[in-house]
Amino acid sequence: MTSYQGEDRMCRTPTVVRHLARAAVTACCVAALALTQAAQAHADSRTVNFDYQHLWITPEFKIGGGAIQFKVKKCNRPNGDMTVLLRRTDGFNYVVSSEKIRCRAGDKVVFNVGSNPAGTYEFELGKLDDYKFFKGSATYSFTSPR
Repeated sequence: MTSYQGEDRMCRTPTVVRHLARAAVTACCVAALALTQAAQAHADSRTVNFDYQHLWITPEFKIGGGAIQFKVKKCNRPNGDMTVLLRRTDGFNYVVSSEKIRCRAGDKVVFNVGSNPAGTYEFELGKLDDYKFFKGSATYSFTSPR
């Protein structure tokens, strides 16, 4: 074997290693892209009509993660205070959080449901039982499960 042949073999080895490294990086990028595209979320919303004197509960809804927003569209008592309570209903039934807002068009509250948010939830609307009815509509928005 001449020195030329040995040098040629040594030159090929780093080239092969470089190509293998590029292929490995490309494979990792493709896998990461596939994972992020598979985890894409779909926004969803529900519009509800409410008419209550003290308490009213929305139908249950399932989320895939992310924040949940509750927004008043219209209300017959725009200066009235209402409590918007978010409750998780799958497994243990517990209150996630609650906020007080005005029953006025455009008023909203956003709930961050934490590190393990996927599950089934409902809103409970409440107010002081003063024999007056709150009547109107609201929309709640969330990330739906796949």
